[in-house]
Amino acid sequence: MKKQDQRIQLVASTDFRNDVDKWRREQNDLPSHSEAIRRLVKIALRSGENEMMKMIVAIIRPHKYEEVRNALIDIGIDGLSATEIRGFGRQRGQTEIYRGAEYKTTEVPKIKIEIVVPSNKLDQVVNTITKSSETGKVGDGKIFITNVDQAIRIRTGETQDDAL
Repeated sequence: MKKQDQRIQLVASTDFRNDVDKWRREQNDLPSHSEAIRRLVKIALRSGENEMMKMIVAIIRPHKYEEVRNALIDIGIDGLSATEIRGFGRQRGQTEIYRGAEYKTTEVPKIKIEIVVPSNKLDQVVNTITKSSETGKVGDGKIFITNVDQAIRIRTGETQDDAL
């Protein structure tokens, strides 16, 4: 964490101090009073802006994963989770030929990528995933977007964007 270089004097009631202490004790890292107030002010400012984080879940072709991953790193995405999955969409699997014999697979291998981003980066990330994973053929995948109410970094107790 960056060292703070500005002091702000705060005169508060005993009730306010008790509320801050209660919140402090609920945190994993038991921050100092001044750090607790800094965090609470940050939370309040964010909620005032109605800034939400978004979770992006992208289902893509396995051979496109490295290209998507590298493109996301290039735009400043610091982390993601990727899982090998199997599934089907409208095509209900695919027909393949192996040693001259035709067989049908009902579930196709895919990669599921999960990323949580601040809402102001949402469009950039979605466009990057779309451009870098598209082949123009059926089965390119899907992108799902949901709201994330809260994020917490386990090691430090940082929350929201700081936890990403």
